[in-house]
Amino acid sequence: MSLTFTDIFCGAGGSSIGLTGAGFELKLAANHWARAIETHELNFQNARHLCADVSNYDMRRLPRTDILWASPICTEISPAGGRKRKKAQLDLLDMQGLDEEEKPRDDSAFERTRATFWDVIRATEVHRYRAVLVENVVDVIDWELFDVWVSAMKVLGYNCQFTSVSSAHIGDETNPHAPQWRDRLYMTLTRTGIRLPDVAPKPLAWCSECAEQVRARQSWRDPDPTRRKIGKYRQQYDYRCPNRACRHALVEPYVLPAAAAIDWSNLGVKIGERHLHKLPELKPNTLRKIRLGLEMFAEPTVVTLTHGTDEDGRTFPASAAPLYARTVKVGDGLTVPPFVTVLRRNGTATGLDDALSTVSAGGNHHGLTIPPGTEGAFYVKNFGGNLDPKHAVKDVRDEPFGAVTTRDHHSLVIPYRRGAKPHRPDRPLSTVATRDAHGLVQDVAVDVNEVRYRMLQPREQLRAQRFPDSYEVTGNRGEQTMQAGNAVSSNVAQWLGQAIAKVL
Repeated sequence: MSLTFTDIFCGAGGSSIGLTGAGFELKLAANHWARAIETHELNFQNARHLCADVSNYDMRRLPRTDILWASPICTEISPAGGRKRKKAQLDLLDMQGLDEEEKPRDDSAFERTRATFWDVIRATEVHRYRAVLVENVVDVIDWELFDVWVSAMKVLGYNCQFTSVSSAHIGDETNPHAPQWRDRLYMTLTRTGIRLPDVAPKPLAWCSECAEQVRARQSWRDPDPTRRKIGKYRQQYDYRCPNRACRHALVEPYVLPAAAAIDWSNLGVKIGERHLHKLPELKPNTLRKIRLGLEMFAEPTVVTLTHGTDEDGRTFPASAAPLYARTVKVGDGLTVPPFVTVLRRNGTATGLDDALSTVSAGGNHHGLTIPPGTEGAFYVKNFGGNLDPKHAVKDVRDEPFGAVTTRDHHSLVIPYRRGAKPHRPDRPLSTVATRDAHGLVQDVAVDVNEVRYRMLQPREQLRAQRFPDSYEVTGNRGEQTMQAGNAVSSNVAQWLGQAIAKVL
């Protein structure tokens, strides 16, 4: 008999995808937004669905299940919210910046974000779940009642542990990584008598000092053992090698690049021809970011995965030096094309629209390909404010996306090259070892008007959350974007579910 779960803040279904992938059976999914329930019900037809404000719902009517999953996100304290942090739990979503035709048609989506943390306590008090999983932004610990909430769960008889991790660092051969930097706090609570699961992140990484692949360990920058270990990657913690021989050297876990989520058959529109497509002119700040990106990435480059800085040789033009041996091991170096094609053991290639195996497996499962016309592709973060442009422009070839939010913040830029013939990524290409890919010096000035530019589409944002392409999402573009941004990365939910299943 399978383990069962209730998802009372189901959204579009990321948590449900993950837990069912871990072998759990969904009994009921609830959300206050009709559009999200419509999407969820379309993909989980054997479960009950509830469209209601659960804060006003009689929790006795929920089914009795083994697990409760809850994602009571506080929009006002999310770093992606772009607003001054508040201490209250409820807030209205800001619709400014969305085109009129892209705003969600159902205004109830904006009447409140998601139900409060107190509803987790109400449901748990009634059903005494064997385990409770709660997902939230890391900044939730700044909520003045956070410790009160944790204490209440302990009064109900639950042990609690905290896991801070980025979605980009979770995955394996059966649970592919999400190509997205998304720092979140995951709280795992088990009823008294049930041991807490092992949910300490141990991503695969290459230790150049030990010259071997290792399971990295989190290393917190604040050495005070009395302080709660909650924070963000590269801000509050790093990863280190577990071996003493190298004195626990800093390492960089493997990640799946943003290119894995991009639909390369859609190259966008040339900036100089936007008026022909009745598209508005780009803002000066966006053009400045694009020009910076062209300076950084327009020429084909080689990126070594030692993860140093540009000054110490991490990135260099392909025309400036020979390539390192083609491998996914960090110590050997890696040539970085616009996207990575996964090679299965029988030697055949799969397109980017297939589920990718983890980039950290073995070292012989991935072939690198360069589709003509997309050399130097990068993406731009269209956040407002005083964001340094250098932090707003990222190469799609070695960086996951920034956190996907409920707004269209990411756009794709593809430099145009004379004579290039773009084609769909499902067509096999020659390996990067070919002469044309590596031996050609390209000294081409790029006219910004010839650059192709477009916003990322909802399907690409869903891929960044590790939703399968077969997953159907309803609504217009704005509604689909909102569903993707509010979703849980399904790879992390699956990882947590697998760990919980072992102790139940």
